[in-house]
Amino acid sequence: MNPAYQKAVVFCNGDLADLSRVHKHINKKTLLIGCDGGTAHILTLGLTPHVVIGDFDSISPKIVRALKGKEVEYFRYPTNKLFTDSDLGVTLAMNRGCKEIILAGVRGTATDHFVGNLFMLAKKKFAALDLKIIDGAEEIRLVRTHIRIRGMKGDDLSLIAIGADARGVSTKGLFYPLKNAVLQSGTAQGIRNKLTGAHAEITLKKGALLVIHRLTF
Repeated sequence: MNPAYQKAVVFCNGDLADLSRVHKHINKKTLLIGCDGGTAHILTLGLTPHVVIGDFDSISPKIVRALKGKEVEYFRYPTNKLFTDSDLGVTLAMNRGCKEIILAGVRGTATDHFVGNLFMLAKKKFAALDLKIIDGAEEIRLVRTHIRIRGMKGDDLSLIAIGADARGVSTKGLFYPLKNAVLQSGTAQGIRNKLTGAHAEITLKKGALLVIHRLTF
């Protein structure tokens, strides 16, 4: 196992019809982690996972056979565990020294897992990471102080307070500007803003925001 990995992509067992955006973030120095059945996405890309982790309740025998004889680490956990497979995958990547971690394949028929993955972005133990979800044309991040978004004019950008009200929210480069505003948790105040150019900036003084960016390029 290469100890110099700085980036990881953690593949969950959800829908991932468009792999092209995720593929752009992968190179030879990217740690590839398959969370149980999410390992199938890595093979679809023509790649081999470095790690497969989870309770192994959704990985198919076909995938297991395809990985036989390859250099893959396996970490198997009991079904009755305290953490989801995706949480285990992100934690492993963090412990291996990865600072940038991408979650892919988070959507599907299991709404509970999708919501859990959104809230996982806000976990204190991951606060030092550049952790984001890439799902089709959307990128989802959590911001606690400041973030700069690169995109195109007209891109949708939603700001959603998570856990508590977000206070002192100011923005640049958005159609509906905010200045030292309060975005209340549980409301739709910050949904469907738009970029006015190639960049936007969001800052806040207290709380946390989910930033959902729908890219058009």
